[in-house]
Amino acid sequence: MDGAFWWVPSIVVLAFVAAGVGALVGVARRRTRARLSLENAEAAELARGAAISLVRADDLVQDTTDELGFAIAQFGESATRDFATALGLSRRQLTEAFALQQKLDDVVPDSPAEVRRWNEQIRALADEASQRLTAQTRDFARKRGVERTAPQALEQLVRRLDHAQDRVISGAGSLDRLSRSYTAHALAPISGNVARAQAAVAEARRAADAAAALLAAGDPVGEQMSAADHALFASTQLLDAIESGEDELHIGFANLGRATDAAVIELAEARGLRDSHEEADTSASLNRVIAEASAVLDELRVPGRLCDPAADLARLRQAMDGLDVMRSEARNRQLRLENARTALAGALLTARSQITITRDFTTANRGRVQAAARTRLSEAERQLTLAEAEADPVIALDTARRAMTLATDADALARYDAR
Repeated sequence: MDGAFWWVPSIVVLAFVAAGVGALVGVARRRTRARLSLENAEAAELARGAAISLVRADDLVQDTTDELGFAIAQFGESATRDFATALGLSRRQLTEAFALQQKLDDVVPDSPAEVRRWNEQIRALADEASQRLTAQTRDFARKRGVERTAPQALEQLVRRLDHAQDRVISGAGSLDRLSRSYTAHALAPISGNVARAQAAVAEARRAADAAAALLAAGDPVGEQMSAADHALFASTQLLDAIESGEDELHIGFANLGRATDAAVIELAEARGLRDSHEEADTSASLNRVIAEASAVLDELRVPGRLCDPAADLARLRQAMDGLDVMRSEARNRQLRLENARTALAGALLTARSQITITRDFTTANRGRVQAAARTRLSEAERQLTLAEAEADPVIALDTARRAMTLATDADALARYDAR
């Protein structure tokens, strides 16, 4: 009886498997439908955006065509040539975009990839054409604003030109005054600024006069006003440079004065070190750099001398740098002498003591101490005599230490012989 239903568990398992497979297939289908729905929505949004950009660009081309006509009538063909070129290029891009749109609208089926690519191209072409035309219309709107305010702007320009002319006269006076205190080399960066500023003001004046004449005739004046502004700006920059250059020269002169005052003090200290130094060679070297630095300093302090702050300060610093190096070396040598003098007394005492000990031991053991020990002892005594007679404490210290070493070696050899 039980064996007759052996197949029931298998059917149950198969039922569960079939249900699971069905569920998975259902999930996959739902996911596919969701993905396709999202892709379709994105494609539709791209198509709508491309269509909107295309319509906007077409309207803008039509409006800009009328705007160009007004601009030509107001400013002339020469002034609107770039505007016309931009409009022509935008029209060609718009024609290309409409051709792509026609391919999308015809009866020939297109693949999703083609549809996406063409819509992206349509939108890019239309947006670029719109941006170009918007920039051009904005530029001519600004030019019209200039024309509307031209009378007031021209009046202000004339006042600015008068002020600039006054500054040119003031700048010439500044340069004349500076030339009585500073060299031509120091004034070179600004010496030609007055002439160049005067030329720029004259150019601005001519442009302003031309603008006034055009304004009286009812013609556009934007180009002349712009030229006058540029020339006036150039003159302002040149005149500002004179003022800032004068400030820099005065600051440099003040720095040079402080440097010369410091150099006087340093030279006095160097002379004191030279006069008190124990080494003749070092004193001579100090005297040489002192003379060089003093010559530079004396030249810079000549009354009525024209100054070049940057160059003069560089010369003085170079001379004082050489003096500083020699002063430092002299101080080090003086310190070495003082240290050697301090250590010399102890070194002589130690060497004498060791020589006495070694001599006494050798005398007591004269039959056993050999020539090597006696030779070193004799040389130690000779070196000690030299050390006591040497005037240079550094050399004397080295000699005394050498005598001590020889005496110690002699003592060791003597005691070895005696054993």
